[in-house]
Amino acid sequence: MPLEWEMLYREALHEQDDEKVPEVCDRARRAINERLTDLAAQKIAAEKERERLYDALRRLLIHENKLRLPN
Repeated sequence: MPLEWEMLYREALHEQDDEKVPEVCDRARRAINERLTDLAAQKIAAEKERERLYDALRRLLIHENKLRLPN
């Protein structure tokens, strides 16, 4: 079962409406950062999830930046 951040992340990457992309990416980014904070606070050895979270943040940035490039 996907975690909340994963669902929001997937939603952001699949958003087709250019006007909605910044909003859904922001929601996903906040959920990812919240999860990273939770993991740090709990001092859980969850390196694999941390790697997935950082990868998701990188991909969101790339996704958003594609909209900013001139066609």
